[in-house]
Amino acid sequence: MKSVTAEDLRRLSTEAQTAPRLRKNLNLHDRLEDPIQRLCNALQPGTYIRPHRHPDNVWECFVLLRGACSIILFDQAGRINERLDLALDGTTIAEIPAGSWHCVVALAADTVVMEVKPGPYVPGTFMAWAPEEGTPQARACLSWLERAQPGERYGDG
Repeated sequence: MKSVTAEDLRRLSTEAQTAPRLRKNLNLHDRLEDPIQRLCNALQPGTYIRPHRHPDNVWECFVLLRGACSIILFDQAGRINERLDLALDGTTIAEIPAGSWHCVVALAADTVVMEVKPGPYVPGTFMAWAPEEGTPQARACLSWLERAQPGERYGDG
């Protein structure tokens, strides 16, 4: 039987604090080819998850375990359709529809979400306007994502 303890989550968050991308995952699935991908993902504020989408048949379910984050959905043109804040005293579970453009923004230190999605793992496609990770433009985009609301598009106004 596999299990994840509170200490495992604390350790994962600590590893995310020092990781170059400010995030760290703990896979519960054995291989990237597994038909269901299951993982805990520790996110620290400042991590930039480039807006992307998975193949059309891949939905994602997020379960908040610690901290707080926002899930942002975009239309084809990059305009925000929906922003859902996950918090332990509010909404804690969200499912992203298959084929949706999206990203996740950490709102609190030591945020951990459990992700479940169909496998096998196939890398996503990034939105053309979304800056590459690790660039100064990515930092500016993340700053916008942290406060952006439905109807807004990056680079407008």
